[in-house]
Amino acid sequence: MFKRFILYITTVLLLVSCYSLNKPDKPKHLLSKKEMIHIILDLRLLASANGSNQILLQNEGIYTEDYVFNKYKIDSATFALSNNYYAYYVDDYDEIYTKVKDSLELLKKTFDELLLAEEAAKRKTDSINNVRKRDSLELIRNKDSIKAINKPDSILKNKLKRKMKPQLIKPVSDKADQSL
Repeated sequence: MFKRFILYITTVLLLVSCYSLNKPDKPKHLLSKKEMIHIILDLRLLASANGSNQILLQNEGIYTEDYVFNKYKIDSATFALSNNYYAYYVDDYDEIYTKVKDSLELLKKTFDELLLAEEAAKRKTDSINNVRKRDSLELIRNKDSIKAINKPDSILKNKLKRKMKPQLIKPVSDKADQSL
């Protein structure tokens, strides 16, 4: 048991001592955390384009990494060295990626809200157009029903004739009241 414990301690000490030997030097042109956040954010956004969009971009001579590096006026070596340096310092690297993640979530939330607003506006205009169509259909139906009412209906006439039997109308006058 004691031998295993010593073996574990020795392995851990060996790993910890080797960890400090490979510490990267601070690059001459180290990108700030803020620049790293913006660059990684742009790289992630462009990388999220689906395959067909990537092909369209490449057919136009636009490569995502080259585009981002040109945008921030850096070269790939500067980014790689800065990325390697920050990756060694896990807390800093975690902070950078947390901010990138938060930015992407906020961007997604904003786009989702815009999408909902556009859908609501579209539904509103669609419902207004539907009401207008419905109103125009009702006008046509009303015109048709007015025409139908104005047309003489032979069946209806025959029914009315059968129901209405000629009756004498009692006149209402002063003379009629006197004879009663």
